[in-house]
Amino acid sequence: MLIEISVAAVVVFVCVLLHVGGLMLMAEWLFNRRALIEGGAKTRYGILLILLFSGIMVLHVTETALWAGFYYSRSLFDNFESALYFSMGSYTTIGYGDVVLPQRWRLLGAIEGISGVLLCGISAGFMFAVINGMFRVRYNIKQPIGPHNQTSKTL
Repeated sequence: MLIEISVAAVVVFVCVLLHVGGLMLMAEWLFNRRALIEGGAKTRYGILLILLFSGIMVLHVTETALWAGFYYSRSLFDNFESALYFSMGSYTTIGYGDVVLPQRWRLLGAIEGISGVLLCGISAGFMFAVINGMFRVRYNIKQPIGPHNQTSKTL
């Protein structure tokens, strides 16, 4: 059991690195195109949100494919499609139960589910932050003054 959990930890670590790295690239891409957001056109906001959503979907599908690749490489499923189907069901916590891991490896499905829920939560938080920023720009809402963005005070 310890081997299976250790292997799962490695796969989770790789998925977290991929996910956080991907979101950071998207955030940097947005920062570099701030003029698109500051223009305030609703169509631009819609296109940006569709692009971000698409990028996030690519991240999640890639992560489930990594899990599926692991399952398939260990011959836990007969074909990659079954491994991917199981992985997507576990990652999203749907878990139909029609395709299951062998008993020795079944904890991996639960661990994948926990990591999938947390990574989906990070994605939702990211999308919320972007949409919140768009509302702030569109309605000209100023950021509250805090220690990280004070410009007039000097020590």
